[in-house]
Amino acid sequence: MSERGGLNVPRVRIVCTTCGAVLRPLDPRCPDCPSALPRTEYAERRFVTQDRGDIFRFAAWLPSAATIATPIGPTVFRSERLADVLGMADLSVAFSGYAPEIGARNATGTFKDFEALPTLLYLREHGCDRVVLASAGNTARAFAFAGTTLGFTTTLVVPEIAASLVWMPIPPSDSVRLIVLADSGDYAAAIRLAALMAERYGLHSEGGARNVARRDGMGTAVLEYARVQQRLPRHYVQAVGSGTGGIAAWEAAMRLRASGFEGPLPQLHLAQNVPFTPIHDAWTSHRPIEPDRNVAGQLERIAAISAPVLANRTPPYDVGGGVRDALEATAGHTYAVTNAEIRAAQRLFEACEGVPIGPESGAALAALGQGVARSWIRPADPTLLHVTGNGDALLKRDFALHRVPVWGRVSATDDSAALRNLDRAFAP
Repeated sequence: MSERGGLNVPRVRIVCTTCGAVLRPLDPRCPDCPSALPRTEYAERRFVTQDRGDIFRFAAWLPSAATIATPIGPTVFRSERLADVLGMADLSVAFSGYAPEIGARNATGTFKDFEALPTLLYLREHGCDRVVLASAGNTARAFAFAGTTLGFTTTLVVPEIAASLVWMPIPPSDSVRLIVLADSGDYAAAIRLAALMAERYGLHSEGGARNVARRDGMGTAVLEYARVQQRLPRHYVQAVGSGTGGIAAWEAAMRLRASGFEGPLPQLHLAQNVPFTPIHDAWTSHRPIEPDRNVAGQLERIAAISAPVLANRTPPYDVGGGVRDALEATAGHTYAVTNAEIRAAQRLFEACEGVPIGPESGAALAALGQGVARSWIRPADPTLLHVTGNGDALLKRDFALHRVPVWGRVSATDDSAALRNLDRAFAP
């Protein structure tokens, strides 16, 4: 509890983004606005930071009261060489991967590390000790590391195409359970099975975009920019699959504005990988994302992209507080970038900044180049490019990487058969 206006108030509460109703911590679904996303409101309205170098520097605006010592946290630096190539005068990079040469030490190489620790600490604080979630690879890796670190029972559901991506720089503990959908590349199928498992076995569903701890953790990249630069960026550039990172950046910026930072909200610039660009297609056509009608066709397009972690068939686009609202509130733009543009951007970043980046980060840099070329981003505008991951090359250099063993392999197309196969493992 904290003091505000002479009254005891909770340090954080969760509210509906549409009607403002106060929601329950572990089940933040508004009965009147069931599709709307929940959002945190903190008793501490000032932008205050702790004297530490990790993500919990921003503990006042993270939902769990608990913290732990960790190498994980956002790193922001001013770019000179890359800015010169792009013709920009005020470019900063949020590097949310692993590159100790520039101070970035995320344990699994992506900004998904910002999601996992705050989420599990928050769940534990509210009496939850078992969670299930779906992933296209990066999120599972981060939650496997966090689950091992905290001894938290964490069940991960991934399509088989992503199973090789679930590794970490420490041996996984028995608290981590990896379920693989056989012969599948469909993240949406993993989401569906994870939801069924939560209901059938009494596991807590991590929540995806609805998870406020996940979003507030991701938003720390914008908070770090504000701490370093003492201002808001005019533009925020990121590649997205679900778009949750864009929502998180918007929410962090609104919180900073309310704390006294001046200027407009950062304009969102969200990139996707051709030929699978559902958010870009919806935004540029001014239409909602259509329900799945040609799943085979969507999976074929997903198989053709070089940044598979950006492949989400069911992004939170049309919901209250979702991607469309974030783009509208910030007068944002979306981009469709090709595999060739991504590869060129990856080479450019490594040549300029000296560290490799992943294809999803290459997509963001390619979009930045498009934004500058179209004059959507002016050369003098303060701009934050979010490099959300850089793969495993530097982690392999510094650590022995450990694959998370497959705990169960089930059907991707027959949910009933998959659950029957899992019943014995999850029986009390």
